[in-house]
Order: sequence, then structure tokens, then C-alpha cells
Amino acid sequence: MNMQKITFYFGLAVLSLWSCAPTRFVKTLEKGQHAVQGNFGGPLAKVPGIGVIPIPFTSVGYGYGLTDKTTIFGNLHATSLLFGVGQTDIGVSQNIWKNERMGVSIQPEMNILVDFYTGDNRFWPQLDANYYFDYKSKIRDATYSGKKGSVVKVNSIYGGISNWFDPYLTESQGRKNQQFWIPSVQIGHLWQRNNWNYNLEFKLLAPIYSNENIVVDYPSLLGNHGAMGIYFGVTYRFKK
Repeated sequence: MNMQKITFYFGLAVLSLWSCAPTRFVKTLEKGQHAVQGNFGGPLAKVPGIGVIPIPFTSVGYGYGLTDKTTIFGNLHATSLLFGVGQTDIGVSQNIWKNERMGVSIQPEMNILVDFYTGDNRFWPQLDANYYFDYKSKIRDATYSGKKGSVVKVNSIYGGISNWFDPYLTESQGRKNQQFWIPSVQIGHLWQRNNWNYNLEFKLLAPIYSNENIVVDYPSLLGNHGAMGIYFGVTYRFKK
């Protein structure tokens, strides 16, 4: 196996072992609204001489509100570029139920990896579902004070499940794939401040699978199963 393939499969093993991104657009955008976002963080890992830190996965992305209930999005994963691998996730956030303070959304996605040098590629379908609740909100017109627009301050909590599906019979290095379904559970917090959104998310990754005898040491609330992940995101929303 040449060095390019070794690099590809090493990056593949690290990047695809656990779901390496937070939930995209728990709340859908307004119709005609654009959004750019950056996400940072990843699974917690024990690094010798340093301690337990999040693996620094990063991604940048774009979203657009087709309707008030449907948002399309795409993201580029910057960290995988260090391995010479292009990684993207493309999907839709669909609001399936909502009232004044809470709602439920689902996010079907496709995760794609392509090696720039050899053309090797992989893909993983994904389906997320989330419930969110606005426990504090302040939305008022600001024109009376001489400012244009409105003042928006909304705090929300959310929780849900993420499902990765691996359709391949073999993993990297020819090993038999025994993880066709990889679930994760997430809980997070959203801060909406006018056009800016911030979110912090905690994930319990792959809780039904062992984390023993693998390259990286992942601490977990479940001991020798799963891993923990922490993610932070920033989103800027606007209309042209």
C-alpha cells in the first residue's frame, strides 16, 4: 500500500470513528434567509503529556431557508484537509412540529469523503432528530429608540439523537465492519442574539460500541463504551 493510501485510511479511521460534527440547524431559518457558520470541537481524547482535550475538528458551512420549515445546508470539514481528504456534509433541516416556544426538527444528511490524490471515496448517510424549547425570549421592536429592526434575545435548550449508517462491509485495512448503525445522543444550548447564533453541544458518541483496543484513548461516561464530544458553533444569519 502506497503512502497516499496509508494517509487516506489513517485519516478515514480517525475522522469516521465517531460522528465528528454537531447538529446542523436545530431551528430552521426563515424563508429567504442565508446563514454562514463555523463549528469547532470534537470527541474528548486523552493526549499524553497534555490531558483530556477535544480533538480539534473544524468545519465551515452555509445554509439557506427554502421555506420557514425547510433549510438546506452544506459544510466543509477543514481538519480532514490536513490528511489530503475532502470531507463534506450536505443535508436538509426540516421542522416537523412547532408552537410558540418549542419544536421538533429532523436533519437527513449525506457525509462524503474523497481522497484528492487517489480518488478513493466513502459516504455515510445520517439522520438526526431534535426537540428544542425556548425557555427565555425577548423580542421587541427597537425603532422607538431610533434604531432600525428589532432586538432579539432567545435562549433555548435542545436534545436529540444522531444516527450514522455505514453501508460498507469492510472498514479500513480490510477489517470486517461490525458497526452498520452508529447512534449518538446530544444535548445542547442555543443563544440567539439578533443576527448571531451561538451553540454549545455535548454528545455521547456511539454508546453501544466498545472504545477499547483502538488507536486513541477516549474517556466516556459509560466506561469502556462510547466517547464524549464537546462542540461550539457560531452562525451569522442575514437576508439580502
